[in-house]
Amino acid sequence: MKSVSSPRFRDQKDGFREILSDPHWLAKVLLGGFLLINPFLIALAPAYFSGQAPAWVRDAFPWILGFNVLTFWFPLGFTYEVLRRARTGRGVQLPDWRWSALGTFAQEGAVKLLLAVTTLLLPAALWMGACYGLFIHILGLPAPLLTLFIPPLLLVVIPFCGVACCRWLDGAPVLSCALNYAENVRLFRRGWKDYLIASAFIVGVNSVTTAFFYTIPFGAVFGLCLVDTWFGPIYAQSVAELERKKVAQPQNESVFAVK
Repeated sequence: MKSVSSPRFRDQKDGFREILSDPHWLAKVLLGGFLLINPFLIALAPAYFSGQAPAWVRDAFPWILGFNVLTFWFPLGFTYEVLRRARTGRGVQLPDWRWSALGTFAQEGAVKLLLAVTTLLLPAALWMGACYGLFIHILGLPAPLLTLFIPPLLLVVIPFCGVACCRWLDGAPVLSCALNYAENVRLFRRGWKDYLIASAFIVGVNSVTTAFFYTIPFGAVFGLCLVDTWFGPIYAQSVAELERKKVAQPQNESVFAVK
């Protein structure tokens, strides 16, 4: 008798389906990418920092950079709303870009940046520093090989940051989400297999969408929306399992007490 199996990669397909089912998904992603990292900034940066840029580039670049600093927070908050909807299962996956939502996007974007600094960028810096010290400084490998150590790092730190962001959505203080590594690891371990599978997918997706350099900001926003769509349900299931375990534990203790 043949066993009936669930569709292959069902969760991963559902994540793509949730995003692509929005009739305006492309426009939302393109606007988010433009606000996250201005494509003109990417185009002019090599010439500006080479010191050989034309006068108009030297004059325009600081203004474009300043504009990007002001808009950077909005797409981060936009993706935080994506995570909230995936966590709660309420609402269409991609929120609308509305003037009235920009204030909330900016505030939550600042929270997401803070959490990313402590749970993603700081571990990444420590990891890359250790790899440089061991493989480049001590063992003498060529410095360009250091990029080979980035994918396995992203595999772990991306979901670790996602757990911290979900904890804030559940009402935990922002500093606890950012610095309480023990609690973040405890929740990460509840669904570590699913987190790593989802993270492996997103590392692969980002490597494709960012391959053409100028597509980096758009690939980053699409990747954030996709990974948040996956991480939200994984975290929700982990928390639900912990709650059921807490409820069952006192009952078991009372049975033993009666005996």
